[in-house]
Amino acid sequence: MRLRFRLLWLLLSSFWKKPLGILDESVLNLRVFPNDVDITKISNDRYTALMDLGRIDIALRAGWRKAITIKRWIPVATFNTIRFRYPLKIFQKYQLKTRIIWWDETSLYWEQIFERKGRVIATGHICGTLFNKAGRVPSNVMIQEAGQSVVKPEEPEVIAKLIEIEGFIHKTQSD
Repeated sequence: MRLRFRLLWLLLSSFWKKPLGILDESVLNLRVFPNDVDITKISNDRYTALMDLGRIDIALRAGWRKAITIKRWIPVATFNTIRFRYPLKIFQKYQLKTRIIWWDETSLYWEQIFERKGRVIATGHICGTLFNKAGRVPSNVMIQEAGQSVVKPEEPEVIAKLIEIEGFIHKTQSD
């Protein structure tokens, strides 16, 4: 996480922002700063770092602040993919929209969309989990810790395909 000032602002502002439900969408209004660009456009690696902010926003506002700090849960992105459509240039304003779209026994699956003036700039899908001293925190424990009653959404087709790709990658690495 190289976005220390943005992270600090996110942490502070989460105290007065409206709480979120587990399945609610987080919307962060951002701007491309000079340290975000390579030559003229936002660099590819910066998108992934910015996506961390969206997931942290949901974690803080949906009720996981206590578990992350007191129980020392550590968030880890275990698989991610991003599709770029258009560049973001220096000083442009944009939004990062983040939401949990599904979960299995140990992982949450997130969709994150970068938008500028209603136009999709990039779309990312992340598989993430939380670890404690004993290992992965089960998803049902994560959901319970947030203190919310939610109905698990149906598995989106994109997530089924990503799980298939992840399985393929694991298979080829173990051969």
